[in-house]
Amino acid sequence: MLTLPFPVWLITLAQAIGMLTAPMIIFVGGFLGVALAPTPSLATLPLAILVVGSALSSMPAAMLMKRIGRRKGLISATLMAILGSILAIFSVNNENFYGLCLSILMLGSHMAFVQQLRFAAIEWVAPEKVATTASVVMLGGLIAAWVGPEIGMQGKELLKSSFAGSFVLLAIAHVGFLLLISVTPFADMKLDDVSKTPGRTGFELLKQPGMMAAVASGAVAFGVMSLIMTATPVSMSEVQNYPLEDTKTVIQSHIMAMFLPSLFAPIMFRMFKLIHMLLLGVAVFSLAIVIAILDQSYLGYWSALVLIGIGWNFMFVGGTTLLSQQYQPNESFTAQAINDACVFSVQSIMALSAGWMVFNFGWYALNLLAIPLLLIAVILILRWYLFEHKKTA
Repeated sequence: MLTLPFPVWLITLAQAIGMLTAPMIIFVGGFLGVALAPTPSLATLPLAILVVGSALSSMPAAMLMKRIGRRKGLISATLMAILGSILAIFSVNNENFYGLCLSILMLGSHMAFVQQLRFAAIEWVAPEKVATTASVVMLGGLIAAWVGPEIGMQGKELLKSSFAGSFVLLAIAHVGFLLLISVTPFADMKLDDVSKTPGRTGFELLKQPGMMAAVASGAVAFGVMSLIMTATPVSMSEVQNYPLEDTKTVIQSHIMAMFLPSLFAPIMFRMFKLIHMLLLGVAVFSLAIVIAILDQSYLGYWSALVLIGIGWNFMFVGGTTLLSQQYQPNESFTAQAINDACVFSVQSIMALSAGWMVFNFGWYALNLLAIPLLLIAVILILRWYLFEHKKTA
């Protein structure tokens, strides 16, 4: 791990700052939704809009970076995020729910660019170090997991309206991200050495069993995680009446659990095959759903959300590693764009469904919805494994 190039560590730091948006919005978005939404069923819309912004911008983000480079793309997106934070401050102060949603849409768009940082880090290393590099970059999320909700909490009373000050602190973080990205070296120059012959089309790439398994791993990991996580603050604080501090702790623990396994993932990827890591992720997700259905105590919520974070890490890091094996260098941006578009589209659908599901059908039904998604992932992962096994037999 310590032998990784220095730019990988700078990108990891950038990832930590850039990802502050998600845990902060996850923490404050539900409360602002309850306070400002015209109907209770729209209470989780701000959280869902963050994911929608990522989904809508995932493919444009990859294509823009292909054209103008990763640094210029990230700088442009960060300037938009700063404007989004300013709009959020104004919207919260004026109790404008739809203005808040628009501002979070802009912040979600920035998240699509931040997600590309893991691919930027991978470009610096040899294929055998991809899993380690992806895990290291994800460690940036550990910092974000703790600082993001703290920004939300510390900024709650900063201005006259609750949580408006949280977006002031977020805007300051975006300025820091902008400065760091301005000096971080990126490996875009490697694209100059790639053959000028056109690569495979997106459809041709997606037909590969490995590509489908990689996309499914990331999409299901994000979809199931987003479905349950988005509904948790509302279920805990608004339905079960747990204190705000309890909800914050559960969300912080969940997000830390998403990234903490990255400390051990490089060792695990050396000890176990990729398919074992992917299926282990599915198994951990399944255990989390069982706990969530059977136990709605504080410990039940905490245990389920922590396990969901761990399952997400195994499936997402494993999916990213598998994805990197499915394309040639001149196909990288196309494959990455397809992957992120699919991943964040599924996530946005699940996030949009969360509030409606929990208010109309309840916590149990919401968790049961995750089961068919996990089955789809298992089928596509096994299909890829059997295909590869048949090729080498």
